[in-house]
Amino acid sequence: MIRLVVPGRPVPAVRMTQRSKFVSKQAKRYLEYKNYVGWIAKAERVRRAEGPVEVKAVAYLHGLREPDADNLAKAYLDSLNGIAWIDDRQVRKLTIEKVKVDTAKEQRSEIEIYEVKKA
Repeated sequence: MIRLVVPGRPVPAVRMTQRSKFVSKQAKRYLEYKNYVGWIAKAERVRRAEGPVEVKAVAYLHGLREPDADNLAKAYLDSLNGIAWIDDRQVRKLTIEKVKVDTAKEQRSEIEIYEVKKA
């Protein structure tokens, strides 16, 4: 099992066009977050899984605005693609949970990756 803790407010995936990648503030923020998560995985020396995996992620959020769970999932999977697994098609089971926290300092993402035995 691999466990990653990503400090800071989780950033959901955004819909991007070629142009918006360079213009949109949300797209820029998402791309920076995606690189940040990947950097943390590399710093933790995450070993790339060859077979199927299960991913469990918890997003700890503060404030009234909550991102959609599916966009958070996409952000986590895109961030770890090519690092924790070869391709996100290897993800066989995905669980996303959102938890409210009292302060902005408590915001973070916790991601667990399990290798699944082939049936």
